[in-house]
Amino acid sequence: MHFGGYKMPEAPIKLLIVDDEPITRTTLSQIFVKMGHSVRSAADGFSALEQIREAMPDVLLSDLNMPGMSGFELLSVVRRRLPGIYVIATSGAYTGETIPQGIAADAFYQKATNFHSLVSLMEKAAHTPEKPLRGTSSKVPMWIPRSQRPASGEAYAMICCPECLRAFEQTVPVTDFLIAENKCVYCQTPIHYAIVQPLDPTTSQPFGRGRNGARLPQSVAELFGDGEPEPDGDKETYA
Repeated sequence: MHFGGYKMPEAPIKLLIVDDEPITRTTLSQIFVKMGHSVRSAADGFSALEQIREAMPDVLLSDLNMPGMSGFELLSVVRRRLPGIYVIATSGAYTGETIPQGIAADAFYQKATNFHSLVSLMEKAAHTPEKPLRGTSSKVPMWIPRSQRPASGEAYAMICCPECLRAFEQTVPVTDFLIAENKCVYCQTPIHYAIVQPLDPTTSQPFGRGRNGARLPQSVAELFGDGEPEPDGDKETYA
């Protein structure tokens, strides 16, 4: 069966959409429900992990720049603990279709650009016979936020060793998306980590980077040219 030129899946995919923008969650949920998928949504990484504990998704579509637990952190956790989930990362802070360095994803969609390319990525995920099999590679960085000491202005990060589970401070330079490797100060285990750049609270984007200005479709009818919008995507549950 086809809908708006796109092939409906033989079996609905369990999709989890993670984005801090309500209009984006609602619009994407409406579209993918209309395409025959089973959709739930979450506003940040912490809420997404709660949703995953309740029911495992087949596909995770996650924004990267979110307050609370960012998509960088969420995808690192998912790849390490639940590597069978097919992950599509999305952001307005990167350009092109290449997965940004250090992002634990199977595909990338540049937010608010050619929307049909996102639908095509979902089609590909829906018709992939087997989800990718992979181990919890040590090269998947642990994404952590950066803090700053008020007196000196020195930037640092609190790193928790995955081996001995002890936390320690690591001084870091003030740069965008630093990816580095250091040894645990206690057990000497190599730790591959990356620093999440602080977000502007007015845009949920890294400081100095604005939205790209492109407009998302505001309804299913606007994207496909017919039909009425489905109910609020935040209320959808897996079948």
